[in-house]
Amino acid sequence: MSTLTSSHFVRGYVKQVPPAMQADLLEVICMMEAVAPEAELVSNLGIPYFQQNGHWLYGVAVHEGHFCVYFSDLSVLYSFSDRLPRAQFGDDCLIIHNLDDINLNVLAELFGQIKVHSELNHPKDKASLN
Repeated sequence: MSTLTSSHFVRGYVKQVPPAMQADLLEVICMMEAVAPEAELVSNLGIPYFQQNGHWLYGVAVHEGHFCVYFSDLSVLYSFSDRLPRAQFGDDCLIIHNLDDINLNVLAELFGQIKVHSELNHPKDKASLN
């Protein structure tokens, strides 16, 4: 798998974002990859998102003035609301206006919890290992 910075899709997606948001967006995408290096970066929804064992984990979409981080397991997301007070919680996403306002360690922990819940709910098909 190629690195994200060499991914044609990621480079193109980041270039479409206002310059002030590009570094934050790339940092979030790279953090997602670091937490789940075995996950596959997928682009068929028009946004960068990661899937593992055939099920999506998380993705990010840029909107005017902010970006939304979408998660596969919303029950995990809302348990982090007290620890991410500067983020807004949408119906199915975490809304970030400025990454400097977010505790990156807590965000990485959230990504990790999403990954663990996904692995528990969608274990790798053991038949494919034979």
